[in-house]
Amino acid sequence: MSAGPLLTGVAPGWISGGSPAGDVATLAVAALWVLLPGALLLAAAGVRSLPVLLGAAPAVSVGATTCAATATGLTGLRFGGWAVGAVLLVLLAAVAGVRRLAGRPAARRAGAGVPPLEADPPGRAEAAATAVLTAAAAAAVLVLFRRGTGTLATPSQEHDAITHTLVVAHVLRSGDAAPWRAQALDVVTGTPALYYPDGLHQWAALAAQVAGHWGASPVAGLNATSVLALALVQPLGLLALAARTLPRRWLPAGGVAAVASALAYQPLQAMHHDSGALANAAAIAFAPGAIALVLPPRGPGARRAAAVAPLVPVLALGCAGAVTVHPSAALTVAGGALGAVVLGALATRGTALTRWWVAALAVAAVLVAALVGTALLQAAQSGGGSSARFARDVPPQPLPEALHRVLTLPLQGGLDPGATTEQWWLAVPVVLGALLAGRAGAAVALTWAVWSAIAVAYLLDAHPPVLGGLLDLVWDSAWNSYYRVVAHGTPWAWLLAGVAVVRLAGWLARPLRSRAAAPALAAVLGLVLLAGAAAESGPTEVRALRERYADPAYQRVDADDEAAARYLAGVVRPGERVLNSGNDGSTYAYVLHGVPVLATTAVPTPPVPRLRTLLARFRDLGTDPAVAELVRRERVAWVVVDADAPLLPLKPADAAFFGVPQYAVPPGLTGLDGVPGLERVFTSGTVAVWRVDAAAVPGGPA
Repeated sequence: MSAGPLLTGVAPGWISGGSPAGDVATLAVAALWVLLPGALLLAAAGVRSLPVLLGAAPAVSVGATTCAATATGLTGLRFGGWAVGAVLLVLLAAVAGVRRLAGRPAARRAGAGVPPLEADPPGRAEAAATAVLTAAAAAAVLVLFRRGTGTLATPSQEHDAITHTLVVAHVLRSGDAAPWRAQALDVVTGTPALYYPDGLHQWAALAAQVAGHWGASPVAGLNATSVLALALVQPLGLLALAARTLPRRWLPAGGVAAVASALAYQPLQAMHHDSGALANAAAIAFAPGAIALVLPPRGPGARRAAAVAPLVPVLALGCAGAVTVHPSAALTVAGGALGAVVLGALATRGTALTRWWVAALAVAAVLVAALVGTALLQAAQSGGGSSARFARDVPPQPLPEALHRVLTLPLQGGLDPGATTEQWWLAVPVVLGALLAGRAGAAVALTWAVWSAIAVAYLLDAHPPVLGGLLDLVWDSAWNSYYRVVAHGTPWAWLLAGVAVVRLAGWLARPLRSRAAAPALAAVLGLVLLAGAAAESGPTEVRALRERYADPAYQRVDADDEAAARYLAGVVRPGERVLNSGNDGSTYAYVLHGVPVLATTAVPTPPVPRLRTLLARFRDLGTDPAVAELVRRERVAWVVVDADAPLLPLKPADAAFFGVPQYAVPPGLTGLDGVPGLERVFTSGTVAVWRVDAAAVPGGPA
């Protein structure tokens, strides 16, 4: 019995849906979610430095949402805006309570001095120049994404986007954002589920929940966070890091760093384009603000327990938030902060740490372990980042070639496989900044030098006896990928570009004898840097984005998939399941319409053995009783297949299981027309839907 007539048709224009006004509103909502909670908590802890307040706020905000995700995950309550708001009130009360118990009013009356993390305010000229540069960096990113993606409703065709959008959609539909079960392999039951770093996805789900009132989807929510990670989170974090590591008159260096990071293809855009490593790339964007929070506070107040104690909760939230975005942030933040402290102290012959700050870090570490330790342990046990599981993405090279690659910042990857296109507009200021840093910028220059040496060691495939274990840890955290190894040091590289501009502006301004001249010239030189970098790599940036979004180089989801999803949403009854391939656009049937698909990954993983069997042998439905029994057990009532899907190479174990070295469509979902028990009921372009007739399946009901 047919569910309906054979249907043919598409839903045109769905990918180009959305509007500029709707996108602006979605971005505004996403910006509020990532800034406001953290800024309120930092202010409650006594932070008064505006650069630190804004730059560290994103990591602290995600830490607060992680607290809400953990609390709701343990209690069975729904994660969402109201839950985050309630947890935020509790956290604000806790921070205020710590501040009161620490006797901060008494300490202030006793002459505690400048509160911790209170940077000396910059002059008006420095502040204005910094604001102009930071705004220009944000505008450049927004223009870049608009040209490369169209609207926020445009889905990415990347392999990893399957997982990213499903995690966001599952948080929205189920209300479960617990990191230890963030990746639900079965979106209906929620089990089995795997640990997945979902800090970015929590943020995306909150944005989509509010923006959904004017039609924004999980796709738009996720894309909004991707844009803001580059346009807002990273620039503000670099500004905070500049305020904590450089003299106050050099604050425009943070704005120049924001400009440099906005137009740098490597590493963030490259990681997106070649590997879909969205969470890892976002963690790099969150890292500068988290490092700024971890660095020892300056001023007399830093030597008093009463002044430091209120910072412990926000310090823990910031670190937990960064790690929840991606575990590699632990190495980026810890390595960067330790390098800046130790190398800066050696260079200036001073001491940066106080006993109270060491105690604060220790207590914060315990709190971080309590909040995210279990999830991180699960991630470590899964061996997700072990370099032994992944081949190097760059072959070992001689020392001269390794130095050239690290210092000249070539595009590399899928767009530049020969690493022949260097980003000179960025590379030259970085090296120049290292040469001009002097004692005032020594911490930045030396930390960059150490991370660069680690990147060179990776390219050499070096394993020195003393440091071999430490380097292996870096390789493991980076999935044995050069993009990810070199990413740890990029915040310091962009700061050095800022140092170069500030030092040059200072020299050029000397004849003018005006205090405002140097900041003004720094702003001009920074905008020149922006224009040069945009001319050099801007077209490549747009091309990289268009290949994933507006004009994809390959297709996983299009209007045909949307048409099939709408059809299924109208005919699937409660309890019925849809068999699909996770390598095509069918996963968006769940993301956009809640259709209960079975496959949620491009290749089904061992924790779902029955699904693996179905995708390997479903076409034997009419002749294999075991397959027919699996169909009944999984309540498969519908099948959707897109014949136009990217070719997917398989790992050896998967290739052995499926009997093919690679596939676009799983072997079990090919040649379904004519299979007993199946009736094609819908066709749209390359996408088809079959209805499973239980009465016609061998062994089924009479």
